[in-house]
Amino acid sequence: MRFVVLVAAATVMVWLDTSLALAFYCTKPSAPSCAERYGSFDDEYEFDRCKREMEDFKSEVERFIDCNNQQARSDNEESISDYKDAVESFNRRAGN
Repeated sequence: MRFVVLVAAATVMVWLDTSLALAFYCTKPSAPSCAERYGSFDDEYEFDRCKREMEDFKSEVERFIDCNNQQARSDNEESISDYKDAVESFNRRAGN
């Protein structure tokens, strides 16, 4: 019975770790192809469509930046925690 509980707990831990990793995966957006074409727009519809795509691209870039900032904060907090744990371990070993 204990083995089943341990396996279940380990499975949950792996799932949570994977979920958190995927939650912080930031995907860099690509500029819309309409913005990179040469020449003027053929008509107002094409201009309006490209303008909407550019506005969507701006939102995607903002989300990408926010995601990267969240990931950096998380990485910093983890590094600080790792450092503090190492210092505590060192001090225990040193008898301080």
